[in-house]
Amino acid sequence: MSTGLIAFSLFSVLNRPDPRLDASWQMMLIRAHVAGLQFGRDIIFTWGPWGFLCSLTQMGSAAAGPILAWQVGGNLLVAFSLVALTRGLVAWRRAAFVAAILAFHWLFQDTAYFVLIALIAVSGLMRPGAPLVTLAAWGLFLGFLAQIKFTYFVLSSAAVLGAIVCWAGSRSWMRCLAVAGAFACAVLGAWVAAGQDLDNLYPYVRRSLEISSGYADAMGFDEAWPLFAWGSGLALLCALFVWKAWRAIPDRPFALGAAGYLAFSFLVIWKESFIRADIVPLGGHVFGLFTYVLILGPALPGMLFPGTRWHWFDLSLAYGLVGIACFDADYYRIGPRILWQMTYGQAQDLKRLRDLPADWQRSFAEASAEDALPAIKAAVGGGTADVYDYSIGTALLNGLRLSPRPIFQSYSAYTPSLEGWNLRHYQSARAPDFLLWKAEDVDGRYPGQDDAMLVASLPGHYEALFEERGYYLFRKGTPVAGLPERRLALRTTVRLSEEVALPSGDFAVWLEANPVPNALGRLRGMLYKPALVNLVTTDAHGGTRTWRLVPRVARAGFILVPTLASGRDMALLMEGKTRSTVKSFHFGAPAGQDEFWSHVDVSVFQMPGLPLRLAEPTDP
Repeated sequence: MSTGLIAFSLFSVLNRPDPRLDASWQMMLIRAHVAGLQFGRDIIFTWGPWGFLCSLTQMGSAAAGPILAWQVGGNLLVAFSLVALTRGLVAWRRAAFVAAILAFHWLFQDTAYFVLIALIAVSGLMRPGAPLVTLAAWGLFLGFLAQIKFTYFVLSSAAVLGAIVCWAGSRSWMRCLAVAGAFACAVLGAWVAAGQDLDNLYPYVRRSLEISSGYADAMGFDEAWPLFAWGSGLALLCALFVWKAWRAIPDRPFALGAAGYLAFSFLVIWKESFIRADIVPLGGHVFGLFTYVLILGPALPGMLFPGTRWHWFDLSLAYGLVGIACFDADYYRIGPRILWQMTYGQAQDLKRLRDLPADWQRSFAEASAEDALPAIKAAVGGGTADVYDYSIGTALLNGLRLSPRPIFQSYSAYTPSLEGWNLRHYQSARAPDFLLWKAEDVDGRYPGQDDAMLVASLPGHYEALFEERGYYLFRKGTPVAGLPERRLALRTTVRLSEEVALPSGDFAVWLEANPVPNALGRLRGMLYKPALVNLVTTDAHGGTRTWRLVPRVARAGFILVPTLASGRDMALLMEGKTRSTVKSFHFGAPAGQDEFWSHVDVSVFQMPGLPLRLAEPTDP
């Protein structure tokens, strides 16, 4: 019964297609599978080649069969595994574990998989006396999960490493080989089964690591102090539990392997939850840590300390429940109604399982009609197209022939290397014939930071045609050559709030800025997340605006003048015009975060290849 309830709860009612940020990347995962794109080269993203199975947005009948097969069969396997891995617990712990899954896993998409990997690590791969065939089976399962999302790859690899440490300490070399061999075979097998070339596995891992390494700088989002306090308290409880387990478990190899894995997994979940600590009613990244602990809380003490009826870590369940009540009381007010609506929708979809592909296709057609860009579609015709910044779903809904950048949502191209991959795509024969441009930003970033090198390289090589429903259409002329010439105009070091006047000149301006944290800032970045830094610009009329600065992008540089706040601004730049200009700027930090910064190294360049003159009010 528990298996059926959990499997039913994991079944998702997929959302209707739309061009927004999250729906766009989920649709793009489906498109990548259907088109056979190679991860690590054609597409650089932190979801893997089997990630489309977990998409929460459908794309008509495309890949509907595999998605539904995973929704039913895959979720049944996950549910069976969760129940099997906890079958040795006492009755109240099993009941609390199942209840917690049903109540909380849906608050954060990754929770069920995080919990499953943790249980496989502690209860599957490290169980005393486990048969070789059982260890190999769990290793195979982890190898497949690793190809769904890069975070699962990291956690699964850590679970295998913990198991190897455990069995090596017991001198059980065959068990080490069974775990490592099965995992490696499954990783390679799942990669090939997804239509991927083995030569691309290393590039996928390497570039996913690069995206992950730059995530904190680019995507950090601060939470309120009460939420930070609750989260920090829960993290400390987890750290204390791991330390106590390492000290108290008499089986030392098991203690080292289990405690080591749990410490790593809690750190990963803490980072994932509180780097981008956004929260909305019944959702947000911060729920990752809370739901992970709420579900694992009843299970872990019974696994690590068998025979113990009660353990102080059981209080983490009460702590998590009270914490959620304090920072998101809507969970208790409307959560049960939302859960009931989800349950009803799941039941209706399951009853009509065979009809869902046709229903999805009708829904896709309706969404395509609502988001139609007939003039753009006619102009593009049989040519290839790409979309800046992140609404790639627009092209999919309009049936355009895509030739997308590898980092297909530009807000994720937040390191020089990642920017370089997108720029080289536009320098190659695969460069799109047309580019749809919509003014989009994440967290109030200064415009033009997303894909900064590519943006600066477009003038002179693409020309503006027209605008439709907020999308400007640009057409390729000559091949993109690379960054235009830059001439150093100013180099200095400033403190926060120290104004920098820009040199006069009728050219675009390129800014390179290296915000340097002090020792306290470096410590904060290692244990928590980097402090935020802002760019404050002053225009010719004395007006000021505050923008988010992405440090890794700023170090490599971006166009400061003109401010590319819209598609019209980009179209004017291509004609050598601008609506306004920046006269000076300084750097700042949100309240309470200036103490983490030492100084900013600044270099200002003029770009003679991009002349500028003020546009007339009548200019389109």
